[in-house]
Amino acid sequence: MRFKSCFFFLVMMYSDKLFAEDKPCDLPHIENGKIALYYYNFKSYYFPMRKEKNLPYSCMVGYTTETGTQDGRITCTAKGWSPVPQCYKKCNKPLLENGFFYSTEVYFKIHEKLQYKCNPGYHTPSGGTEDTVQCWPEGWSSQPSCTKKFESCQVPNLPHGSYFTAQQELRLNETLLYKCDEGYYTAGGNTTEEAVCLTHGWSLTPNCIKISCSSLSGIAHGGFYPVKKIYEEGDVVHFFCEENYSVSEFDLIQCYYFGWHPDPPVCEDVKNKCPPPPLPPHAHIITVRRTYHNGDKVRIQCQSTFEIRGSEEIQCEKGKWTSPPICIGTMDKQKSEAPPSLEADAATRTSKTYRNEDMSKSNYLSFYLILEMQQDCTSPPVIKNGVLLGPLLTSYKNGSSVEYGCQHYHFLDGPSTVYCEHGNWTEQPTCLEPCTLSVTDMNNNNIELKWRQEELIFLHGDLIEFECKQGYNFLQTIPSPGRTQCNHGRLKYPKCIMQAPTEKCDSPPPIVNGALTLPPLTQYDSGSSVQYSCFDYHFLQGSERIYCSEGQWTSPPVCIEPCTLSKNEMEKNNVLLQGFYKNQVYFYHGDYVGFYCKQNHFGAESGTTLFQVQCKRGQLTYPRCVER
Repeated sequence: MRFKSCFFFLVMMYSDKLFAEDKPCDLPHIENGKIALYYYNFKSYYFPMRKEKNLPYSCMVGYTTETGTQDGRITCTAKGWSPVPQCYKKCNKPLLENGFFYSTEVYFKIHEKLQYKCNPGYHTPSGGTEDTVQCWPEGWSSQPSCTKKFESCQVPNLPHGSYFTAQQELRLNETLLYKCDEGYYTAGGNTTEEAVCLTHGWSLTPNCIKISCSSLSGIAHGGFYPVKKIYEEGDVVHFFCEENYSVSEFDLIQCYYFGWHPDPPVCEDVKNKCPPPPLPPHAHIITVRRTYHNGDKVRIQCQSTFEIRGSEEIQCEKGKWTSPPICIGTMDKQKSEAPPSLEADAATRTSKTYRNEDMSKSNYLSFYLILEMQQDCTSPPVIKNGVLLGPLLTSYKNGSSVEYGCQHYHFLDGPSTVYCEHGNWTEQPTCLEPCTLSVTDMNNNNIELKWRQEELIFLHGDLIEFECKQGYNFLQTIPSPGRTQCNHGRLKYPKCIMQAPTEKCDSPPPIVNGALTLPPLTQYDSGSSVQYSCFDYHFLQGSERIYCSEGQWTSPPVCIEPCTLSKNEMEKNNVLLQGFYKNQVYFYHGDYVGFYCKQNHFGAESGTTLFQVQCKRGQLTYPRCVER
């Protein structure tokens, strides 16, 4: 009997294993795609799915399968779903200046090609008049462009340099050799340079600039900006260090005719460097330095009317100073003169005098100790975005000091060291917030950083330089309009506007099933824009706003018709609308509509009773149910 039970158990285990191996495919996750809703509603019934079973799926609006279709089909295999279901984003029609596309489509499927042609006098990157780009999963194979075609190049004026030829114009592919005057160099950093006349102009525009400073090498645990191959006189470079490191000397250096001044700094470990030494009230440091390192000693001296208590010398040890002394004011002691008296009485008076003096001294010391206790300070105040360097005590002696530091990227304004004076702390510093650049604000103002850097955080007081994006100019005409300063965590972004127009545009083109939001004008300046909107229930495909650029409008959007529910079609196909879509007549392009079979009916093709159908450009394919 026991043998039969074991045999039955083994058979069941083996059967379960075979059953699991026969159904290896679970519900797939399709990014930017979906399968029919009933598969989700009845997941435990359909999944895991058996081998050789097929599963249809569809991509969301704006996405296609790898073959370029909206719908796909995958098959369950021993290794899982094959092929792996994926939905790729369609390629938007790119912007093309000085040329036109042969296709009027707005979106392109994966692997689909787009052919374009350049206007007369312009050429493609390959040098021809026509070219083709292809839509790949990661985007277009290359950016279509049309640049002006030159048949010759004019020799530009060359200050601080001279040419080896007297020609004023060179033909295509001819070479122009030039040299720079002493103290000046070419854009490539040489004394002589060659420039070739190409179809888009000079390969490297001849130019001679003065160089008076050597290039800067990278520093350990830090960096600097701007990073340039060539620095001219007047250029300023800002050095910065990583966390737990600080600049050894000055963080700003400038290029002069004689070279860099001051010398470039290095980044030092803060553990090997001390802040400015703590200075007690009524004292001064005999020799002041800019920086202090481990082992450095400082002598402290009190003012003439104060006495020093403690060691006159403090030392920098592991980034901190040893305890400083305090300066205590001296009190003039009244000297009492003994009156003339008898010798017998003198001894008694002398004894009383000494006893009274002893009592006075004792009372004075007691009073001084009580006064000194009353002058102790409580814990130092907390400052926003700041920290107290060293242990926090509940009580501090009069004359003692504490040091503050700021959080990363915050700028310390005021004294870093504060002192306890007669029960009160001296003025505390403040930690000024940094400025964090907003990519959104930069895009809205059509600007970008002039000097590339990974971090977009600047300290209070830092100067930040922006430049306009291509095709835009600064709105202001003041000197250095792209330069702004970080002030208490706030930043005023400069604004760039589109370059002055050269050609105007006629009235924008009309669109089917849509209209402009405002009445059209007869003419528009370059850089102007108009906005479209679609009629009710129509799906807007493309950008709702188009722009006038050099006399031509960018591509307008397309308004795709909705699907209208037909009760006659539903009755004819024996289907009903799912409750979720009750009372809904119109469906946007791309929306899914849920149906189910009437009672005692099932799907004629699939055998199921629940369906999800997608609205495609105004067309709705109704499922068909037949009687059981």
